[in-house]
Amino acid sequence: MPPCIYEFLLKECCEATRNELVQKIVQILERQNDPETTSMFTFLSDPDPVAVRRILSSPFKRAENHGSLDRICILALSANKARMVVRDYEEPPVWKVKNQIRQFFDAQQIVGAPKPASIYSLAACMYHDGRKEMQKEDVQDWMNWAIYGKRLSGRIIAKMVKRIQARGGMAWIHAAAIKSWLISQKKEEWTVDLDQARVTPAYLCGRLFAVLEAVPYEAVKGNETTASRFYAAASSTPRTIFGLLMRNSKWHLSKISKENKGYEVRYQQRIQLLTGQLKEFPAVLDLQGQAEFALGYYHERQDIYKKKENMPADAANVSDLNKTVVEGE
Repeated sequence: MPPCIYEFLLKECCEATRNELVQKIVQILERQNDPETTSMFTFLSDPDPVAVRRILSSPFKRAENHGSLDRICILALSANKARMVVRDYEEPPVWKVKNQIRQFFDAQQIVGAPKPASIYSLAACMYHDGRKEMQKEDVQDWMNWAIYGKRLSGRIIAKMVKRIQARGGMAWIHAAAIKSWLISQKKEEWTVDLDQARVTPAYLCGRLFAVLEAVPYEAVKGNETTASRFYAAASSTPRTIFGLLMRNSKWHLSKISKENKGYEVRYQQRIQLLTGQLKEFPAVLDLQGQAEFALGYYHERQDIYKKKENMPADAANVSDLNKTVVEGE
């Protein structure tokens, strides 16, 4: 820790209020760092879409300037009744922090997202009411991923999966958070939209579930979706529920064919393609598998919606269903 910070904490911790202390420490850190570098941390709490796009594209435009490899001071504070507690202190190189923030925004890119997500938004979407239920460990996990590139913990995906199952569907912010978690595990890359080349059972099951949800909605136009009733079972124990969903889809496809044969053919082709790639339905999906299921479900729904917009106007539109489950809360 720089001597100026250390001396300041010793002298003024007892005299300054919490807000005054934070402001003074920030002023000291800003004097030691380039203002442009310091300001990039505001992206994590209130991302500006234009600035984020500039960060993501800068490596391809030779806009980076790492001539000075000065280190940046990062100080994490928290409150403990009337005292301030120093939780963490690091002095990573500026170029390393910039690269990691770029990765943070790149990992969360997902089809259908209207804007970049902040750390708070990603942590809050794991709960029904993030303002009341969110825990400090959640924000700390996301902050460590955003700044240091530390792997997101299993606790994050467990809460995310539980929230999606309780909700009976997912919004774009949930998909962005799940994709970020998967990428943070550093096992493989994930695409922004539908990945036709990915044939893992969990991902294919998620895609198939999205199709089997769209079919009955197209047939009966009900307010209750298949996801609201069966998502939890389908995403955790697929073998127990997909047989029922497949049988029900035959009746709904028959009804669709009477009104629009083209729609019935398209849905049949999707179902046959996905079931042909699936050798069998998994008995149980672990947390990694449930995360892949969720992303496959979201990707397929977005792809159905996109293709629906280009279909004939004389057929029913799936946009109402898409708004029910896909849009943000």
